[in-house]
Amino acid sequence: MTSMLRRIARKVVADELPKQGGFPGASNSFPTWITAFDENRPAPRRLIEVAMDAIKVTLNDISLDDLAGRPNSPDYFTIWPGEHYKLLGGLVKSLQPRVIIEIGTDTGLSALVMRKYLPAGGKVVTFDLRPWNTVEETDLVDEDFIDGRLEQRLVDLADPLRFEQNRSLLEKAEFFFVDGPKNIEYETALMKHLSSIKYAKPPIMLWDDTRLAAMVKFWRDLKQPKLDLTSFGHWSGTGLVELV
Repeated sequence: MTSMLRRIARKVVADELPKQGGFPGASNSFPTWITAFDENRPAPRRLIEVAMDAIKVTLNDISLDDLAGRPNSPDYFTIWPGEHYKLLGGLVKSLQPRVIIEIGTDTGLSALVMRKYLPAGGKVVTFDLRPWNTVEETDLVDEDFIDGRLEQRLVDLADPLRFEQNRSLLEKAEFFFVDGPKNIEYETALMKHLSSIKYAKPPIMLWDDTRLAAMVKFWRDLKQPKLDLTSFGHWSGTGLVELV
């Protein structure tokens, strides 16, 4: 009987979930879930302080108008809240991380934002499985890599061997931005590998799309200190994590 009820519930939920673009007046919509954490965790004090500082900086000091002028830059790029790009700039400007790791280069917009607000001597290393110049709508150009503040590595960090080959770099990371494949297997493997690193100071991580249906369980199951920042970031979910 329990099994039958579960099948019926899944069918009802599947029928009720909005399809992409399914809401009137919405340019994008995706299935998601609303779930309580059902956990009694201490307030993530450091993350709250980081978030408050970054939001204030984002509100007062972050402008992406120069990057919005790139030929492939989408018209939603500078929307905030609603998109995460300005918040990403606010986090980098307030935290001043010298080594930033990005998971998922895609068109390069996030990497460009982080590169813009790097401290002196800082660097963004973005990981992906395809070269940036093979992405049809890339916003990156060769000149973005000349000064060495931006580097792309074609590496699957879920692969233990490849992770080990990049361990020395990852040990220096002070900020991570993760916008990976969202297939759960990759994200779970990444977090397992990162947990083997002993950091001098726990890095801050920003996770994108945490409210997409594919990511809800992963986000819910994370044991590290975490804070939902969707109201100040991306409509599809923004989550802040302290990598302890």
